Amino acid sequence: MVELPSSVDIPPPPILQPNVFPLDWPPGNPLTYELFELAKREAWDPARLPWDTLRDAKMSAEERLGIGYWFSLLGIFDAAAPPVFAHALVEMYKAHEEDGVRKCFSTILRDELNHEEVCRRASTALLPGNPWGPLRWTPKTALEKAAFHNVQWAYHNGGRYWDGYEKAFKKYRLPILFTSFLMGEVAATTLFHEMSKASTLTVFKETFLAISRDESRHARMALYLAKRTFPTLPQEEKDFITRQLRAGFIFLSMILFKPFPGQFWELPEGFLENHELLQAAAASGGLGILPLAEREDAWRKAMLRVKKTVEEFGIAFPAMPEVGLSGADTPFVDDGIEGIVPVF
Repeated sequence: MVELPSSVDIPPPPILQPNVFPLDWPPGNPLTYELFELAKREAWDPARLPWDTLRDAKMSAEERLGIGYWFSLLGIFDAAAPPVFAHALVEMYKAHEEDGVRKCFSTILRDELNHEEVCRRASTALLPGNPWGPLRWTPKTALEKAAFHNVQWAYHNGGRYWDGYEKAFKKYRLPILFTSFLMGEVAATTLFHEMSKASTLTVFKETFLAISRDESRHARMALYLAKRTFPTLPQEEKDFITRQLRAGFIFLSMILFKPFPGQFWELPEGFLENHELLQAAAASGGLGILPLAEREDAWRKAMLRVKKTVEEFGIAFPAMPEVGLSGADTPFVDDGIEGIVPVF
């Protein structure tokens, strides 16, 4: 029999927590593993889409600019998403979150990288001079200057969002922070699916269909987190979720509905008029932007689904007069930026 040294009886010092170690795989709900496997089956590569068809597409210079502008705005949201989910994934490991939830968030991170790549490829292909960045070109015409100016201001607001997100992460629990994730994903699933059907450009029909599938998985993951977390919430966190739902809608309104100046969005005079002109040009070029009434209807349906879920757990749903829904009054306050999470 081998004699072991007595040192094997000396335990190592404890690891300070939170920490990604010790390494373990905390079991969780089977749904999370189903979504993880589904993500692998639905994996797609933006580089394999027919981007070359844009070169010969019959579009005017204004229509190309409009579509490039639209993807520039979308890129502000989607460029923020990878660091948001990467940050969240690290925190999940430190908190020893369920293994299936961590795996799902790793696929969401990959999806968001794909969505960001779509924005890069589309804006590079369609903006004048094929720039490697929505603000890395020199506008010449009046409409080009309007587009560039609008993207500059939207980008300014995006930077404000990131500051708030970092502060909120130190203040609130991760499942609470990602509450607006649920409503945004439900709305995005419908909106991108309908845009896929409406677009006359092959590359964007395929792109929006793939993104819609991603959003559907994200929504199911968000719903699982919500239903797991909501039953034990104190009233303070319930009140925060009510504000979060409202703030998330206002933040996403820039690209998926219409911007609302003064409610988070700091926008200069003329922004809205130029935004509408450029969106109209993008729609004329075949992007598949839905009419405002259809966007409003998609948001209303998404909100009603989320409203039913949160109210089951005694959480008040905020008033959304923009889409005709009554609810709890949640006035925008100076620190309302904190905790807004972009969700695509």
